[in-house]
Amino acid sequence: MDRVNIGIVGCGGRGRYFCDLYGSNPRSRVVAVCDISEKQLEIVRNRWGSRLKYFTDVHDMLKMEKLDAVIIATDTPNHTEPAIASLRAGKHVMLEKPMAQTVEECRRIVEEAYRAEGIFMIGLELRHCILFERVRKLIDDGAIGRVILGLALDNVSVGGNYYYHDKFRRKEYAKSLLLEKAVHSLDLLNWFMGGWPTRVYALGGLDYYGGSEPPDKRCRDCERKGDCPFYIDHERFVMDYGAVIQKDDLCVFSEECTTRDNSQLLISYDNGTRATFTECHFTPEYTREFTFIGDRGKLYALYNNEGNFLIRVRHRFTDHIDEYRPIYTGGHHGGGDLNIMEEFLDCIHEGRQPRANVEAAYYSAVLALCAEESIDTGMPIDIPPIPKR
Repeated sequence: MDRVNIGIVGCGGRGRYFCDLYGSNPRSRVVAVCDISEKQLEIVRNRWGSRLKYFTDVHDMLKMEKLDAVIIATDTPNHTEPAIASLRAGKHVMLEKPMAQTVEECRRIVEEAYRAEGIFMIGLELRHCILFERVRKLIDDGAIGRVILGLALDNVSVGGNYYYHDKFRRKEYAKSLLLEKAVHSLDLLNWFMGGWPTRVYALGGLDYYGGSEPPDKRCRDCERKGDCPFYIDHERFVMDYGAVIQKDDLCVFSEECTTRDNSQLLISYDNGTRATFTECHFTPEYTREFTFIGDRGKLYALYNNEGNFLIRVRHRFTDHIDEYRPIYTGGHHGGGDLNIMEEFLDCIHEGRQPRANVEAAYYSAVLALCAEESIDTGMPIDIPPIPKR
């Protein structure tokens, strides 16, 4: 195989970003895109013209003779069927995070991935960010000894503009921002703790967004659009990975908001370790913070979108502190987008399994889903193990 021929399902901002990313890589070639929306297809057609084939049905796209791999970048409610269809068609699959919106759907995808001939990868690109690669190496090298406790904090200053202007503000659609946003950090916790989660107890609330504004109130018509910090231009909204999209501009203080804006989790792992996690969508900063405590020291890591990465390792019984500042070399998600693309292509060429594999996909999504269930019920929830091969 020379260049990998790729089809992309979902032509929203993330799908168009992948189209540019893989379309400009000398090792891959985007040959087709698929979306149920003719409007979204037209946006891609205006850029790529006749170089691509355009489909509104994924099954028609999968009939293409020269199609090696499929990237699925639809909204999460539409992940399951194209993922299963692509795996059954023998294609390599990169599925955007999170895996799916229910435990049952996750299990269906897992079982299909087990049977599939192609590679299955999940879009948990922070596993390929240079900061978190360094954290993993320090842990593996014994910098803090045996990891016993973990703490993680997602500070999401952009939560209002990202999730409370459109359909994601409704719990019936999004299910949970633990699933849509925090799944990255939950996966990193799983990776660094060295085990898989077995039980979670969680609390959460909708304590900042929402309110009494009518469901149809929009920024463009609001009397406060000149001074509201949540005003957005619905024609040109810039995502943190650089894509410029059209986005609904419904009021973030609407009575229609039901998706929780903060959550706290206590997680048990199958290797006896424990971790806590907090996600908040109304913090001043946009960062991720991790702390791991081992029997010989403590490691702290700070990630932000500007690439100002920091790791500090404190050693027990001494005053010594090691400090590391991994150099950000470009690319969104701390360079993870570029690196996970290269690994996907490497795995296809070499026939090996990726770092962001089916187990990572399953446990990050199911942990988020079980945490949301715990908040709903007020009870700790046992996490169903991944299906056996």
